[in-house]
Amino acid sequence: MKYIVSILFILISLNYTNAQTKILKDNGAWLTLTNKIKISEKISISNVTQQRRVNFLKNTQGFLYSPSINYKISNRVTVGAGFMHYKYFTNGVSHASINKDEYRYYQDVTVNSMLGNFKINNRFRFEERVIDLINANVTPNVIDGSKYVNRFRYRIQATTNLVKLKNNTFILGKLSNETRIRFAGGGINEPDFDQNNFAALLGCKLLTNSTVWIGYGRYYYKIDASHYVSNNILHVNLSYNFDLTKKA
Repeated sequence: MKYIVSILFILISLNYTNAQTKILKDNGAWLTLTNKIKISEKISISNVTQQRRVNFLKNTQGFLYSPSINYKISNRVTVGAGFMHYKYFTNGVSHASINKDEYRYYQDVTVNSMLGNFKINNRFRFEERVIDLINANVTPNVIDGSKYVNRFRYRIQATTNLVKLKNNTFILGKLSNETRIRFAGGGINEPDFDQNNFAALLGCKLLTNSTVWIGYGRYYYKIDASHYVSNNILHVNLSYNFDLTKKA
């Protein structure tokens, strides 16, 4: 309970913190492809591939892929585990001096529910992160080892049908917000605000197994004790799923 209260205190204090720090601007666009393969009524495999651009679409800031396996406990609850490789490039207002890599291992629990006409999706994720360390004392800079840190993420999404079109299709709407809390060292000590990601998207089904989303996002993260980066984002997302339980 004390741990939960600490996290809530951090989130409530965020607005106060914002007013005392310099906000850097780093306009970007995130291009995302998600795939889900349904193996059985209980088991599925997913993957996310994403390219993050800055200066709108001019430069690549990061590239990631993230496969995972998921087990459906009930109609409401799914558990999963996965891996992510994130490649950092030397673009953006707070970029590293050279390209570097991060490897993440994660476990999550997703809880779905309905609130009126809205489908509510809550995801709780814990990450184990291995991040390259840059030695800035030599020229040119080089990768010199890595560090291990943990992070907790909580995401809530609300999705609904907005406008009915022909052939019983709809313009979809989605609101999403994810807060990330980082920890000191390799344990779960000294929780501190790390990032907050907000998105407001419009979507439309292209096929029964495919949906495209486009909209606005705000990616806000802490780079040190007194500086934050606020990145206004154009989101373009495409999902394409496969169901192996259906007979051909």
